[in-house]
Amino acid sequence: MKKKSKKGTAGILLTAIMAAVMVMGCGRKDAQAMPDENASGDNIVITETGEILEKEDISRVENMEAENQQAKAENADVQDIPEPTAERDPESAPAPEEGVDLSNIKLKEPEQEQVITEEDQTEPTGRELQIVFLGDSIFDNNRDGTGIPYLTSVQCQADAYNLAIGGTSASIEADESGESARWTSRSLVGIVNAMMGKIPTDIFAGSKTKEILDNPNIDFSQTDYFVVEYGINDFFRGVAQSDPDDIYNIKTYAGALRYAVSNLREVAPDATVILCSPTYAQFYDGTWMIGDGNSVNTGNGTLFDYKGTCNYVAKETQSEFFNAYQDLGIDGYSAEQYLEDGVHLTEKGRYLYAEELAKLILSIEETKNN
Repeated sequence: MKKKSKKGTAGILLTAIMAAVMVMGCGRKDAQAMPDENASGDNIVITETGEILEKEDISRVENMEAENQQAKAENADVQDIPEPTAERDPESAPAPEEGVDLSNIKLKEPEQEQVITEEDQTEPTGRELQIVFLGDSIFDNNRDGTGIPYLTSVQCQADAYNLAIGGTSASIEADESGESARWTSRSLVGIVNAMMGKIPTDIFAGSKTKEILDNPNIDFSQTDYFVVEYGINDFFRGVAQSDPDDIYNIKTYAGALRYAVSNLREVAPDATVILCSPTYAQFYDGTWMIGDGNSVNTGNGTLFDYKGTCNYVAKETQSEFFNAYQDLGIDGYSAEQYLEDGVHLTEKGRYLYAEELAKLILSIEETKNN
C-alpha cells in the first residue's frame, strides 16, 4: 500500500476548510437577506448595506431621531455664545443648522392682503378680562373673525384690542430719531409711546391702531394681558439683536422688547406681559426656497436666534414667554398646511396659534385665582 504524501493530505484539509467557510458565509448572507415571512414585499426596504427593514420600523426610527433632535435643541447649553450677535437665553437651543449667510441679500416680507370686517373689537363690552395685542402682520392681517387676537379673545371671553400693524418691527429704523418731538416710527416702541401719551397718534393714520388708541372709552390701565408679538421684520431688516453698551437701545430687538415691557408695566402695573417669539418660517427667491428660519442669516443671526433673544428677554424681565417657533409644531414637514407663503399663517395655523395662546392665558388665570 502506498503512503499518502503530506502535501496531498494538507491539500485535502485546506479544501475542506475553505468549503466550510464558504458554507457558513453563505448561510449568514442568506439569513440576512431572508425577509420576515409575515412581511409583504411592499412593506420592506433593503438598505445600502443589504439590511432588510420594515417600513414601519424605519418610520419609528426617524420619529425617534426627530424627537431626539428636538430634545437636544431644547436642552443644549449655549452660554458660551458671544454677544451682541445674538442675545440668547442661556437655556435656549443653538440654531439647528449653522446658517446660510444672506446678509448681502435683502429679504422682504411676503405681501398679503389685509382683510377687515366688523368682527374686530374697538369698543369695550365689560368682559372680565382685557387683552391688548401688539404685533406685526401675524396679528394684523386677518381682522375678519379668523385672526389670532379675535380667536384668542373668544376662547378667553375677554375684551380684546388689536394694536398690531403689518410690516412693523419691535425696533425703530436705524435712520429714525428716538426723540419724541421728531418721532416717525410705527414700531412696537412707537405704539407704546403713543399709549403713554408721549407722542401723538397721527403717525398711525389709516390704521385700526389709531382708532383704538384714540378711543376715550378704552382704559389701557385696566389691561390684564399685553400680548407682544414681533421679530420677523427685525430679522428681515437684519436688526442687531442687542447692544451690550446699552441694553435699552431701541434700535435693537432686545432693547425694544425691554423698553416695551418696562413701559407697559407703567401703563398697567398689574398686567401680565406675554412675549411671543416669531413663528417658524421659510424663505423663497421667486419660486425656489432658499432656506428657513433655522438656516437663513440676514446679517445678525437666524430667525431661530431671534426666538432665543425673545426668550432671554422674557426671562430677564420676568415676563411670560410664548414659544411660537417651536411649540406650535410648525416646521419643514408641516409648513404646507400652516404657512400660506412661508411666513404668514393659514387659517388652520391661526386657529392653532390662538388655541395655544389661549391655553397659556387661561393657565395663568387659573394660577392667579388659586
